[in-house]
Amino acid sequence: MVRPKWTQIMAAAVAAVALMAPTVATHAPAAAAPACTFTSTAVPASTGFTAAQKSDPFTTAAPANHIAILDGFSRTSPLIRQQNLAETVAVNTTASPATARYAVDDNYAIEGPAIFNALGSQLAPAFSAALRAGQLPKTSELLLGEESIAGERISTTKEKKYFQYPRPFEVAPQLIRRYGDGRPDLYAAVKGSGSYPSGHTTWGYTQAFLIASMLPEVGPQILARGAEYGYHRIVLGVHYPLDVMGGRMLAQATASELLGDPGFAALFAAARTELRGVLQARVGAPIGSVAACQQPWEPTATALADYRQRASYSFLPTGDTASALTVPAGAENLIRAAHPGLSTAQLRNILARTALPAGYPLDKSGPTGGWQRLDIARAWVTR
Repeated sequence: MVRPKWTQIMAAAVAAVALMAPTVATHAPAAAAPACTFTSTAVPASTGFTAAQKSDPFTTAAPANHIAILDGFSRTSPLIRQQNLAETVAVNTTASPATARYAVDDNYAIEGPAIFNALGSQLAPAFSAALRAGQLPKTSELLLGEESIAGERISTTKEKKYFQYPRPFEVAPQLIRRYGDGRPDLYAAVKGSGSYPSGHTTWGYTQAFLIASMLPEVGPQILARGAEYGYHRIVLGVHYPLDVMGGRMLAQATASELLGDPGFAALFAAARTELRGVLQARVGAPIGSVAACQQPWEPTATALADYRQRASYSFLPTGDTASALTVPAGAENLIRAAHPGLSTAQLRNILARTALPAGYPLDKSGPTGGWQRLDIARAWVTR
């Protein structure tokens, strides 16, 4: 009897996964729209945080690690892990040239302002111009770069070392297409490091949660951009869907901790005031007015659908589908800006009502569970 080669088996699995997975297009930022016609005003002056603020920005100590939140990965079956690779191969090998270029750009833009292109046709260029002009010192110091204040709490080092899961381009080099544009080899840069959870994804989602809380009027688009940022790691073949799902979970926990920390919250409020003031001056209107008339990065309904699909990819609920959701402590911080005036109990109720079903890979119950099921984008718009 002639046994099929492993590559033939995987090719069949890739084809099956491609049929199962909804197609979600990645895209470039929206083109300029003529609908918003405002007159800009003088940009308010701003200075960065003081040395004392930057040297001791947190009131609470950082958790030792987030392994307990992510350890549902250890209980995934061989079949789920096979599907994990198959979907990676399908996404990687069917990516359009434009999507691949976008993914490569996102690879090198980790810790930078990439997520801000989701602000829309008027607000995104206003942000870029303000950043180039040095008019956003607090925002930059808080959010941008490995040395940023938020960056002190965004890390996957301990988690990667614990799970020690090899990357797809190392496991199946013959099946993964490599992309690049002449910059240093992005594959060589991560070779030998753990795949789960995705560090880029953790950065992208954490920034998205924080930026959305600064500019809730375009929250769904910013959140969908964070999800796209993670998807691009699969496009490149440097991460699997489960890595990206784990990165989202870790980012939710990290952003919840940041927004709930009194010291960070004070700096966040100052940066939020700076960002909103500078953008409103540059576009010449309140953020809400511009968001209502500009061309969005993508329509809100599309942003919600994209975010939801990238919370579970092609996986189906196969675990405990009857377990009740306990909303994780602090998760309400992620949607507080979208629902001013609501109590913590009301916010947690929204998170519970909009959550994914139980039983997807990485889902777990108990005191460290619940993070996989949160749908922050849908909770953002639910009343």
